[in-house]
Amino acid sequence: MAHLLDPKAIPDDTSYAAAQEELDRLMQADPHTPGGRRFEELTLLIEEYEARRDGYDLARLRALLRS
Repeated sequence: MAHLLDPKAIPDDTSYAAAQEELDRLMQADPHTPGGRRFEELTLLIEEYEARRDGYDLARLRALLRS
Protein backbone atom coordinates (compact mmCIF):
# COMPACT_ATOMS: atom_id res chain seq x y z
CA MET A 1 0.00 0.00 0.00
CA ALA A 2 1.38 3.41 -0.92
CA HIS A 3 1.68 6.01 1.81
CA LEU A 4 1.51 9.79 1.61
CA LEU A 5 5.14 9.93 2.68
CA ASP A 6 6.57 7.71 -0.08
CA PRO A 7 9.32 8.35 -1.12
CA LYS A 8 11.00 8.28 2.24
CA ALA A 9 11.02 11.98 3.18
CA ILE A 10 8.71 14.62 4.54
CA PRO A 11 8.89 17.53 2.10
CA ASP A 12 6.70 20.18 3.79
CA ASP A 13 4.52 21.15 6.75
CA THR A 14 1.39 19.58 5.23
CA SER A 15 3.08 16.19 4.95
CA TYR A 16 4.55 16.68 8.43
CA ALA A 17 1.06 17.16 9.89
CA ALA A 18 -0.19 14.08 8.02
CA ALA A 19 2.74 12.05 9.38
CA GLN A 20 1.95 13.13 12.93
CA GLU A 21 -1.71 12.14 12.50
CA GLU A 22 -0.73 8.73 11.13
CA LEU A 23 1.76 8.29 13.97
CA ASP A 24 -1.00 8.99 16.51
CA ARG A 25 -3.16 6.27 14.95
CA LEU A 26 -0.29 3.77 15.16
CA MET A 27 0.69 4.44 18.80
CA GLN A 28 -0.55 1.08 20.07
CA ALA A 29 0.77 -1.01 17.16
CA ASP A 30 2.81 -4.10 18.00
CA PRO A 31 6.44 -3.53 16.91
CA HIS A 32 6.47 -6.81 14.97
CA THR A 33 3.58 -5.88 12.69
CA PRO A 34 3.40 -3.70 9.58
CA GLY A 35 1.79 -0.98 11.72
CA GLY A 36 4.63 -1.15 14.23
CA ARG A 37 7.23 -0.96 11.50
CA ARG A 38 5.41 2.01 9.96
CA PHE A 39 5.40 3.68 13.40
CA GLU A 40 9.19 3.36 13.58
CA GLU A 41 9.57 4.65 10.03
CA LEU A 42 7.36 7.67 10.70
CA THR A 43 9.24 8.45 13.90
CA LEU A 44 12.51 8.64 11.97
CA LEU A 45 10.98 10.66 9.14
CA ILE A 46 9.50 13.16 11.61
CA GLU A 47 12.81 13.48 13.48
CA GLU A 48 14.67 14.09 10.22
CA TYR A 49 12.13 16.67 9.04
CA GLU A 50 12.27 18.52 12.37
CA ALA A 51 16.07 18.53 12.23
CA ARG A 52 16.05 20.04 8.73
CA ARG A 53 13.30 22.51 9.59
CA ASP A 54 14.86 23.65 12.86
CA GLY A 55 18.44 23.60 11.61
CA TYR A 56 20.07 21.18 14.02
CA ASP A 57 22.46 18.31 13.41
CA LEU A 58 20.45 15.16 14.14
CA ALA A 59 23.45 12.81 13.85
CA ARG A 60 25.37 14.89 16.41
CA LEU A 61 22.43 14.93 18.83
CA ARG A 62 21.99 11.16 18.57
CA ALA A 63 25.72 10.66 19.23
CA LEU A 64 25.49 12.89 22.31
CA LEU A 65 22.50 10.95 23.63
CA ARG A 66 24.37 7.65 23.22
CA SER A 67 27.38 8.85 25.24
